[in-house]
Amino acid sequence: MNQDSQRVTETKQKIKKAFLELYREKRIEKISIKEITDRAGVNRGTFYTYYLDIYDLLEQIEEEATEAIKAQAEPIITMLLNGSKSFTDLLPVEFFKNNKELLELFFGEQANPHLLARLKKMAQGIAISKLNLNCDDGTLESMRLRYALEYISSGQIGLITYWFKNEMMLPMSELGRLIEDLNLHGALTYLINHRADS
Repeated sequence: MNQDSQRVTETKQKIKKAFLELYREKRIEKISIKEITDRAGVNRGTFYTYYLDIYDLLEQIEEEATEAIKAQAEPIITMLLNGSKSFTDLLPVEFFKNNKELLELFFGEQANPHLLARLKKMAQGIAISKLNLNCDDGTLESMRLRYALEYISSGQIGLITYWFKNEMMLPMSELGRLIEDLNLHGALTYLINHRADS
């Protein structure tokens, strides 16, 4: 990477970081370009060199983040679908630590429902592809498959959201074991096996 492209990358990172910090504090409608550029230490013209407006900035951040999450999630989903118990080695501990501000968009207090739906669709697409499922032929069975995919993907995202909102206090290795147990043996079975009277 030459100096010019490195400078561009660094400038865009400053703008994104400033935006994400502000986005944690308030709704997007309340954020001004001036606030972003002041916090990033760049001028207004520089902002417009890379982005049309705040919504364009958000869209680009969301697109990059979705691709990054997909790259982290796909091998884990694949191993889970194969029934592998060694997928915990693939858990993206560093990714979550190093991208907390970015992940706020998906799992934080102001998470965008559109992004959560996008994550679910991405996870479902991976499962459909890896398991070679036919979910679109209009049969009762394909409808049931769609419901099952919705149930599973909603559960996974809900679990990660709960973990993220609780400051990731449960070690990721333990979260991985829990995900494995819930997926391979069922949430209801997990609860029944952990009754106080058993």
